[in-house]
Parts: sequence; structure tokens; C-alpha cells
Amino acid sequence: MRGSQGKPIDYRDAEVRHEILVRQRQDIWTPEQARNLATQFRLKPGHRLLDAGCGYGHSLRTFGPYCMPGGTLHGCDLDPQLLPHTRELADEAGFGESIAFSSGDITSLPYASDRFDVAIAQVVLCHLANPETALEEFIRVTRPGGCVVIVDNARPSSMGKAWNNQSRLNATQELFRLKADLYWRRGRRRLGLGDFSIGCQMPAWMEARGLKDVDARQNEKVDWIAPPYSSPAQQNELAKVRERFAAQLRKRFGKVLGFDTWYRAGGADDVMLRKIHRASNRDAMKLSKALENGTLAQSFASWLWCVWGFK
Repeated sequence: MRGSQGKPIDYRDAEVRHEILVRQRQDIWTPEQARNLATQFRLKPGHRLLDAGCGYGHSLRTFGPYCMPGGTLHGCDLDPQLLPHTRELADEAGFGESIAFSSGDITSLPYASDRFDVAIAQVVLCHLANPETALEEFIRVTRPGGCVVIVDNARPSSMGKAWNNQSRLNATQELFRLKADLYWRRGRRRLGLGDFSIGCQMPAWMEARGLKDVDARQNEKVDWIAPPYSSPAQQNELAKVRERFAAQLRKRFGKVLGFDTWYRAGGADDVMLRKIHRASNRDAMKLSKALENGTLAQSFASWLWCVWGFK
């Protein structure tokens, strides 16, 4: 995965690493949905599973058990500095010698054709300038009859995905946020950093490449909090909001990812960028006050799609 101006995101930054590769992955599937998806992918003991762009190996640990006993698991990531920790997590999960890792580019995978029963790429293609090439590589390394799985963002816009009791936007303010979101997504594409609506295109892309029984599911989980935050689940969600807000205040996460660069590349001028910053600062002040007073209520549903088809 790459950050602003095509530079690799610095995974040595603990906040970035935790945000992207730990918590966001943990929040993708409920255990019930993971079991259902394993059935949809037709995973069986003895299967060979590839996690392309594996990061810390979340897909391997989620779906690997359905390949056991007798299965083999492979993780591949462009960033070799991640793999030692990925190996530690796999060892803790008890996979032992059944799991192996390689460093490589997912647009030119270091594997023979028809090698895997299932190939999964989770939140990877949205970061690529050439996602279709990567999809074709996943198909190449999957055996005839095997399953290709893409889990990725299907974000038509940022609107309509969240609610909180701090924002009371009028029509002009909502249109401004839609415009800012357009600059943000268009800038990423122009910089060759990918497309956060890629999941919406995936079913048609798979069918166009000959995959059969193409199907899709959206993440079923809705995260929400409301006073008095009495349950353990509510307290956990509130802790995540506090953690993310603390990182945003330090401006390290957005700085590493290069948000301003994306806005500018998408067409935002200095006036628009100042307006975006002011709106963000107002939101931050409202959120800070609500967290301090214990009045925050909000809900959020992921825009991730899981799309799969059979070769």
C-alpha cells in the first residue's frame, strides 16, 4: 500500500500500523459472517489459500482454519518489514509449518499458475493504480474451479454512511462535504493511489474475465454508541472513538497518508483547502466536547464489499 505521491506508507509509525492493519481488519467480519463466507468460498480441509497483500495476515487467520487439517496457507506482501510480525501472529494462532510468506508485488505474483484453491485480497485493490492487472494475477494463480475473493471499499461517497448527534448540516454544508469528498477520491486516482469505489466495479470485472457464480456481500456490522455506554461492546466502541480522535489531534495519521496532497490533486484550491480544514477543526471541537461531556452518540456502517467468483 502506498501513501502520498506514491511513497510507501510508513508502517513503522505505530498509529498508522494499528489503524490500518490491526483495528480496521478486526472490524471487517463478525464470526458468524466469516463462517458463512467460508462456506460461500467452498473452503475445505486440504485447500491451498493465498492472502495477496496480506499485511498482518488477517485473512489467513480468519479463513485458514477452514482449510485445516492438511491445508497450506500463503501470505504475500510488498513490504517485507511486515512479515516477521505476521509470522509471529500466525505462530500464535497455531498454524505452524502450514503457513509460508513471500515478499512480492501482487501485480506480478511469485507463484505458478493454477496453484491455489482460493485467492483472497482484502482492502488492497483500492490502493493500486492498476487494480485490473492485480485481479488478473489472482485469477492466474487460482486453479480451475477455485475461488477468487476480493474484499474492498465500495464507496460511492462519504455521505449516508454515518450519523452522529454533533452534526446538524444544512443543504449547503452537505453539498460542500460532497464536493470535498469528490476532490479527495479524484485526487487519489490522479496520483495513481487507487479508487475507494473499486468494490462497486468488481462483480462486472470478474464476470468480464470469465469467473462463474459471481456473488457479493456487504459487511453486516453496524458500529454505534450512545450514552450511558453501559455494555462492554459500547465501552469498546467508545474507546476506539477516543483512540482515533487522539491520533487525529496529533495529525500524524493524516500527515503520513497525505490527505492535503490528495485534495489538491483532485482540484481543491487554497480557498477550498482552508474551508476543508476549518470544517474539520469544527468537527474536532464538537467531538472533543461530546467526549468530554459523555454525550456523544453515533453510528457507522462499513462500505466494504466482499465479491467472489469461481474460475
